[in-house]
Amino acid sequence: MSQLANTPSNAALGLVSLLLGVAALLISPSALSLATDKDEKVTWEAAGNSTMTVENGLRTLTLEEAVIVTQGSLRITGDRAIFEYSVDSNELSRITVYGSPVGYSQQLSTDGEDVAGTSRELRLYTDESTTESIIELIGDAAITSPDSTMNCAAITYLVDLDLIREAKGPCNGSLSNTPPQDTP
Repeated sequence: MSQLANTPSNAALGLVSLLLGVAALLISPSALSLATDKDEKVTWEAAGNSTMTVENGLRTLTLEEAVIVTQGSLRITGDRAIFEYSVDSNELSRITVYGSPVGYSQQLSTDGEDVAGTSRELRLYTDESTTESIIELIGDAAITSPDSTMNCAAITYLVDLDLIREAKGPCNGSLSNTPPQDTP
């Protein structure tokens, strides 16, 4: 075994390679999530019980068993979901879903391309400063789009940009050799 394998410069190169791989997951501008999804109502169904509590200005709805959450083409499935609403505005601020596994899918474009993922926990919310929709896949996280696949301990995915902003390792994945197609 070479002594070079343990030098800081090789570790830094490995980190740079990982970051470049994550950055390369940015797909063509035509492959953004459907803009109309944000305009749709959030709907849900569950086979089990539900409870609602109000505390510190937050209304929390908890759903149990075979939960399905949809908003336009976005679909999340799991065993338990927690919805957090502002009491004052009745605005939905966060959805957290737990499962074995949680499933996520969403249509990226009108061409029918999809992104899909799984994890043990999923958090969906809007970043207050950028207004971007964010999905955090936590625990055995995996995400697949038409051009890439990534498996990590946790993945932070920017829905509106179809971009993995952050991934916690260990990770592995693949990228397609097919270049993105421009839209006319």
